[in-house]
Amino acid sequence: MKLSHLYFTFCVFCVNLLFAQKEANNWYFGRNCGVTFSSGKPTAITDGLLSTEEGCVTISDNQGKILFYTDGVTVWDKNHQVMKGGTKLFGSSSATQSGVVIRKPNSNNEFYLFTVDETAKANGLCYTLIDLDKNNGLGEIDTTKKNIQLKTPVTEKLTAVLHRNNRDMWVIAHEWKSRKFIAYLVKPDGINPIPVVSETGYLHDGNGTNTQGYMKANPDGTNLAVAIEDSCKLEILDFDNATGKISNPVLLSFPLKLYLYGVEFSPDGSVLYCSAAGTGEIYQINLQAGSEAAIKKSITMIGKSENKEWIGALQIAIDGKIYFPVYGKSFLGAINNPNELGSNCDFKLNVVDLAGKITSLGLPTFAQNFFKQDQTVKNLKYFDEKSVSIKDKIILKNIRFDFGKFVIKPISFPELDLVVKILKQKPTYFIDLNGHTDNIGNKSDNIILSFNRAKAIKDYLIKKGIAEKRISYFGYGSSKPVANNDSEEGKAKNRRVDFSLSLEPVIRN
Repeated sequence: MKLSHLYFTFCVFCVNLLFAQKEANNWYFGRNCGVTFSSGKPTAITDGLLSTEEGCVTISDNQGKILFYTDGVTVWDKNHQVMKGGTKLFGSSSATQSGVVIRKPNSNNEFYLFTVDETAKANGLCYTLIDLDKNNGLGEIDTTKKNIQLKTPVTEKLTAVLHRNNRDMWVIAHEWKSRKFIAYLVKPDGINPIPVVSETGYLHDGNGTNTQGYMKANPDGTNLAVAIEDSCKLEILDFDNATGKISNPVLLSFPLKLYLYGVEFSPDGSVLYCSAAGTGEIYQINLQAGSEAAIKKSITMIGKSENKEWIGALQIAIDGKIYFPVYGKSFLGAINNPNELGSNCDFKLNVVDLAGKITSLGLPTFAQNFFKQDQTVKNLKYFDEKSVSIKDKIILKNIRFDFGKFVIKPISFPELDLVVKILKQKPTYFIDLNGHTDNIGNKSDNIILSFNRAKAIKDYLIKKGIAEKRISYFGYGSSKPVANNDSEEGKAKNRRVDFSLSLEPVIRN
């Protein structure tokens, strides 16, 4: 966005972005590779015993100390010894996402390890309970709570999402030869064995390679992305983290033999990345582009390996960057500014030295809420006709619309008439209107809705005698929250229209 004048800061607020979850502090992957973020930046560690082609899982405590790790078959404890009972699990080190670990809700030391078999084989989706209170704090797996099958056959895709109640968890997989996503609810009293089924999107079938490729949720748990490797398809879907339903698929098609594999969302959820393992490329998709056609048009290749070496998983880290392995190399690459579009995202091929250890395709799978931005907002400025300054961004507090609509309700007119009064008193001022939504619902629909709400206010001002050339407007959807969307109060604050005044018109490319 290019502005033709000095663009003043509108809304005086402070956003504190904390990538808070130290449970994702340590990674074990590849051929005995390891990375720790304990110092604030990724540093190689070489004490891990895991050697895997693809799938891997690690989990640390809330202080960032390793608890255990696994390839989906064997579990190693924090001392790098095989955990008691921790062999012959029904995952596979050759499964894209061989497992994911979640802490049992309201428990300190019990964890569920969910596993999937490779290429839709018979073991399917299972879970195992790990109790870290046992074996002197090193953990133990009770054989009666091991390899409990939930569904078969399933693909190699697996992710976990925090429920909107901020306590329970969803574990999401996909059936093979099917359009069915299956979402299992995990509560303090256990796992509901009857999943929420959403039959939507692309048919996952064909050869075994189509079972492969990652599935990820965005950090706030409202979108899913799924790579279907051999067919070179990328699905983007809405996820309702209150009900477990999945809907509104957008299907992106890439040239055959790219072999789409890794997927990851930017920390703010506005940008999606996918890796083409077959050509060693990474692509960026702007999820805030607007319509489905605009999202498809936004696909941009932002980086590649030197000689078409495979690029595997894409994994966000607690430092807000996205990392990736180049197959067979002793380093990780990074996307340093993943919220930014185009070259501003800062793709770098060789960033983290792995102390001689060699990568394969996979990086650890985590519950995606570990990477959610924690936003604290202060000093929001709401409209007061007696204290409007050209230096302010001002939220219109009393503007009301019906849910999902953009017709201004009459209760809004008195406040809008005060804005009209100011513009008539200051005939040299220009006004820029910005519409915003919460994060519930389809992202593209929210962008369109926010545009239309800002336009509705523009039309009202014109009707009241303000020249059209003095008015600009834009819709940001849910991309610029001023509060946390976890509460109804926060969502209400984010459903807003704000404006700024300037001495020159706002020009957007």
